[in-house]
Amino acid sequence: MNCSTPLGLQEFQVKQSLFEYLFRWSCPDECAYECMWKTVDHMQENGQPVVQFHGKWPFARFLGIQEPASTFFSIFNFLANYLFGYKQLRRHLRYGIHPLYSMWIIFCLISMNAWIWSTIFHTRDKPLTETLDYIAAISLVFAQFVCCIIRVGYRTRFMPIAQIASLLVFSFFLYHAYYLLFIDMDFGYNMTVNILVGLLNVICWILWAIYNYGLGKTYVWRCILSVLLTMVFVAFELADFPPIAWTIDAHSIWHFSTIFLPVLWYRFVVDDSRYLLLHTR
Repeated sequence: MNCSTPLGLQEFQVKQSLFEYLFRWSCPDECAYECMWKTVDHMQENGQPVVQFHGKWPFARFLGIQEPASTFFSIFNFLANYLFGYKQLRRHLRYGIHPLYSMWIIFCLISMNAWIWSTIFHTRDKPLTETLDYIAAISLVFAQFVCCIIRVGYRTRFMPIAQIASLLVFSFFLYHAYYLLFIDMDFGYNMTVNILVGLLNVICWILWAIYNYGLGKTYVWRCILSVLLTMVFVAFELADFPPIAWTIDAHSIWHFSTIFLPVLWYRFVVDDSRYLLLHTR
């Protein structure tokens, strides 16, 4: 296919499906896709290992979707956060009655936003969709950490400190997002921040939950299990391998594993809000 000639462009337009048109596959995109698979076929015919292209494994396109498994699993994650998160919070908790109601609703909306951008990015991998996916993903890590800080300080004399710390964390996130979007999409820097904030988040929640479990708040076991499972599932990201059937890779397995976490997490949130309401001073 020659995208530089009118005949080549006409050939591309005739062959292009409706879904590929809707997802904005251009002639150069199609050319790169076909060349990638010709290279993969050549490697396999000569017994050579398949390599990544521009840092990414080759995936079989489906209905114009670039990474089908990760896309569908991202949609399922969005639905899980909506059905077991947002809907359950609205069903069991009430604004102005249950403590920290607004905080958890906002956290749930941030979670759903993250999975929306994950769906968009895996549907069409473009520089802008990639950057917005990274920002949305790390916003979820920052949000959960801020929620932990607020929850730890809630109804204690340390609440003013928790509020200041939350503001500082939020300010750093805004700087981080601005840097990635307008200055440099530095993957190494973003990963470092993600790991550091993620570890602080995990340590903070586990220590708080263990302490409160010792005080008789047995419902926090869901918090502990949810956080620990998240850490275990992250290991899938480290197991990098060529996609099975050119569809299922380590990243998509990671997305699949997180579908079930909202059931645990938001049940903990509901139980904790009910506990705070019951013990309102």
